[in-house]
Amino acid sequence: MRDPKSEDVKTDVPNVKMNSLFGTQPLGTSHPPGDPHAVSFSLPTWASVAGNMAGEPWVRKRKQTTYPRMGFCPIVSRLTEAALGRVNRLKGVKARVFVSKEAASRLECTARNKDPTAKLSTIEFKLTSTESLGIWEWANFVLVLFPENLEDEAFTFWLNHGDGISNRQAEFCLELLDFMTSRCEGNEPDFQTSGPKSGYTPTSFPGWTNSRLTDKTVIKSVLAETIRSDNGALAPVRAEDVFLYSTGMMAIGKIARAMAGMSQDAVGVIFGWLYSGTLPLVKDSGYSNCMLYGRGTEEELDQLESSLAAGAKCTVLFTEITSNPQLHSPNLVRIKELANKYGFPVVVDDTIGTSVNLDILPYADVITTSLTKIFNGACNAMGGSLIINPNSPHYERIHGYLHDHYEDLLFPADAAVLSQNCIDYPDRVRRCSQTAREIAHFLAARPSVKYVNYPTLVPSQAQYERFRREGEGYGYLLSIVFHEPDFAVRFFDALDVWKGPSIGMNSSIALPYSVLAHWEEQDWAAEYGVPKHIVRLSVGLEPEASLRARVVEALAKAAPVTLCKDDH
Repeated sequence: MRDPKSEDVKTDVPNVKMNSLFGTQPLGTSHPPGDPHAVSFSLPTWASVAGNMAGEPWVRKRKQTTYPRMGFCPIVSRLTEAALGRVNRLKGVKARVFVSKEAASRLECTARNKDPTAKLSTIEFKLTSTESLGIWEWANFVLVLFPENLEDEAFTFWLNHGDGISNRQAEFCLELLDFMTSRCEGNEPDFQTSGPKSGYTPTSFPGWTNSRLTDKTVIKSVLAETIRSDNGALAPVRAEDVFLYSTGMMAIGKIARAMAGMSQDAVGVIFGWLYSGTLPLVKDSGYSNCMLYGRGTEEELDQLESSLAAGAKCTVLFTEITSNPQLHSPNLVRIKELANKYGFPVVVDDTIGTSVNLDILPYADVITTSLTKIFNGACNAMGGSLIINPNSPHYERIHGYLHDHYEDLLFPADAAVLSQNCIDYPDRVRRCSQTAREIAHFLAARPSVKYVNYPTLVPSQAQYERFRREGEGYGYLLSIVFHEPDFAVRFFDALDVWKGPSIGMNSSIALPYSVLAHWEEQDWAAEYGVPKHIVRLSVGLEPEASLRARVVEALAKAAPVTLCKDDH
């Protein structure tokens, strides 16, 4: 058997496989290749995905970047090291970089909960300039120092909360670090420094200087327009109802903490199998209890209703349409009826279903979206949003709280990229949805396939149809479960598409989902319908015939004798 560590890997960007825009890239190559702000990277084999999660050197050394919440991208790493150098880094000390002091404070609380005696320091770096701040107010960050025995807690916080500094802002700050001063609340002398240069006077301005306000307006306008309900009786979403954040998880965290902050002994309900980081994020957001109804079925709705009728408390309910990776659709109509009866808001994430395909405004009080995914498409910028439904009975309370506690942390250069890429968002959703449906049904008919998860092929199809806009599709994501686990491994290894974390790219990208998302809890995830050997496929803009040919080729390489006559 071939040693997976001996893969023919090209680590220098010019040598990536360029003969196919959509084909598998060498191990560690950034997605997109050569982009310093790429938010994904290539894990071309099942073994490399497992090796990445295990931290094996043969994978780690080849990574040109990482998914920003899964670790340090090179630019963020350089800023962290440079800032540590400024404050006389001590042995055994680790650090994380944030833009928000509030986020830094939450990491400190998390660390102290684990080790109340730990020595922690928060150091604020700011640009000193004789110029009016303007765009230069973005040249600031907060460095949190903690002992290395708390690295696991810091990593989990960084992963689930999505509060880390963005790659582009880290680049901006790194260029200006020599002009920044550092200050520590504890007034520790080593942390009170002046940069080696002073009196910064700009000689040029970033390209996003003049568009930094209009870019965010464009993003809000696209979101407000696409979420508009087909029910003309409902008030439309306005730009002021849209709140932008640096990541999708930051947006979820904001609404989770907001709801907990407005209620004593808050109880959160997670309905359905949500993204792997959502449950721990909600648990870490100030709730006295979190209830998981992880299958999202009618039976679990019965259980929830019985619990509420018996006096159980629900402060807020979180769900997704559709779920990742089962592509299940919850009964939002019944959930909304319970919410109205018992007075709790419903938060729905539509990242996978999308507001292009689905009309969920009548049933959601708050809608969260990861703008990193298909809203962007180019896989080169992070972002997230909250939309507060102006028709919600909770509108004034939630909108007022978020407005009063809002920090504009979406870096203008990231907003510039998102605003440019989102213009054709509806068209890309439609194209990807059409191809995904064809591929899903093609795979479902293969004898090697046990079942395919796609909105038209799962038991909750009728629920999806209730919310599907007339003439629109079923989304860009599907997942495949084969009869034989070994077949899944061989199929994934042979499939000639991008492979690695993230979804919603312009290029199709595949992943053994449970291995990456539930590395240490795969047995538990399997109990909720996420088998260990499930293969997730996010469909891109390739012609359907081209992607189908790649799927056929992978099936043939995995087990040639199982091919049907019509596989070609």
